[in-house]
Amino acid sequence: MTEITQNLIDFIQKNLVQDGDDITVDETTPLLVSGLLDSLRTARLLTFLRKDVGVAIPAAKLDPENFRDVVTIVAMVRELESV
Repeated sequence: MTEITQNLIDFIQKNLVQDGDDITVDETTPLLVSGLLDSLRTARLLTFLRKDVGVAIPAAKLDPENFRDVVTIVAMVRELESV
């Protein structure tokens, strides 16, 4: 597991999983289907990606397909890093 993958999992588990929810986040946890990402939590995730990972997500990438799970988010980040 890469560092960015682990950091993203840790961030989601600590900051987006609500107290009382019985969800353990891993690379393939469905973030949208599980309800972990709504508009407010997505904004928090985007801020984390910009400030802590160093990759700003452009509006053109704000597609639900890019936020299905940690694997797809990391793939998008890697793609943006290579531009």
